[in-house]
This record gives sequence, C-alpha cells and structure tokens, in this order.
Amino acid sequence: MPELPEVETVRRQMEKELMGSKILGVKARFGGRIFPSSAALAEAAAGASFKGFGRRAKLLLLHLSNGWTIVTHLKMTGRFLLAPAGYEPKKHDHIVFRLPKGSLVFNDVRKFGYLKLFRTGELEEKVFDKEGYGPEPLAPSFTFEKFRACLTARPKKKIKPLLMEQSCIAGIGNIYADEACWYGRTRPTRMVGTLSEVELKGIYRGALKSMKDSLDRRGSSAEDFMDLYGKEGDNVPHLRVYGREGEKCRRGDGGRVKKIRIGSRGAHFCPKCQK
Repeated sequence: MPELPEVETVRRQMEKELMGSKILGVKARFGGRIFPSSAALAEAAAGASFKGFGRRAKLLLLHLSNGWTIVTHLKMTGRFLLAPAGYEPKKHDHIVFRLPKGSLVFNDVRKFGYLKLFRTGELEEKVFDKEGYGPEPLAPSFTFEKFRACLTARPKKKIKPLLMEQSCIAGIGNIYADEACWYGRTRPTRMVGTLSEVELKGIYRGALKSMKDSLDRRGSSAEDFMDLYGKEGDNVPHLRVYGREGEKCRRGDGGRVKKIRIGSRGAHFCPKCQK
C-alpha cells in the first residue's frame, strides 16, 4: 500500500501538472468505490478546475474550484495516471477525468481504492477527525517530544504496530515502520515500555530519514506503486531491511535480514543489530 512518501510524490506531481486545469467531463467505468455515487462525482467535478492538491496521512486530496474536494485512498493497487489526448481506457481504468490536454485516469486492479466527495470546509470534521489522524511526521511541528509522548502513552504495545497506527503518527505503514526500527537498532516486536531514550530517538530519526529519502527518490515501488507518469519510484534499492529477507544487513555486521509475522503483517529486521 502506498505510504506517505508515495502519496506525497503523486500530490507534488499533480500540483505541477494539473493546477488550474479545467475538468471537461468525468466518465466512471466502475462506480463501486465512488461515494456517494459516480453521478454525484461527475456533477460536482465537471466544469470545475483543480484549485489545489493536498495530503493527509495516506489520503490524496483533489481540491476543486467550486468548493468540493475529492478524497482518495489508493489502498493496495490504486493509482492516478496522466494520459495523452485520444487515450482509450483500459480494463482497470475506473474513472477518467477529461482535461483540455488529455486525461487524468484512476486505475485500480484490485478495486480497494476509493474516491469520496466532500465539501472542502468539512474535511476536518467529517474526514480527519473521524479517522482520528495523529500528527504529520514530516511537519516542522512534529518534534521528538510529540513522538515520545504518543508512544510512551502505550507502553504495552509492540513498537512496529504502534508506528503504523494512524492515530499516533499519520502516514507510516509497513515499509517505513520496518526502516525506522532498523535505524533505531530495535526489534519490531519490542514493547514500547522497554525502549530507552536512545532507542526512541533512533526510531524517530530513522522514521523521518527513511521517509524523506524515499520522497526524494519518488517513493518505494515495493509492489504496485507507480507515480503520475506511470513510472516506478527509485527508493527500493536503498531500503535497509524491508523486502530484503535473507540478505546481508547493510550495517555490515554479518547479520542477515529475517522476516517474521506480527499479527497479520510481515516485519523485517536484522537479528544481530536490532536488539
């Protein structure tokens, strides 16, 4: 599932390519994941222009000039793609926004992603507060003190699942939780209450570094992620542990990356340097 760096990559590309573009029409080829309906989306979007693009946690926000916002979650395989004029929709292209110079296409093979329509002024109340999102980790206001306070309030939680709880930190998923634990030299199964100040600082710095580095490389295409241009991100070769089961630890300590299950999720770590 695309996480903060991947969603933010698409947001920035949309801002560059689509700001001010008028939506000439909307064609919904599959409306099962459009809320309240494909007809409502078409009515709200057609004739409006893209006023801006935002992100909250893993949500992508398409702000329209008429006071509506299209809230999108890409889930497992959802992706937005720019298409040239004359583009013929393909099998898994579910929504096509027709623009003056081509189209913006929402494609989703597994049909888990969704588009929801909200009044822009109601996003905080009806979306963000309802989801209970915590602070944005790449915001300047996200200090170590805030990070520590959130984690230490739940001492009996395992560190990796807690990093992925959107109510604690918004936008971190499987990839960057593994990476943060590696930087903090901490096993993903550790209880938060057993972590030292040094380990917490290492995890905090690792979370920020891994996400910033990935954002600079247009995200991690560990599975299905592609950017707005249909290209994979460049970050996967730089991941420290995620997806590297059986490979040598990149600390050069002689350890090999191991994969275990924590609940329903996989977790990668080096048994030698992550204590």
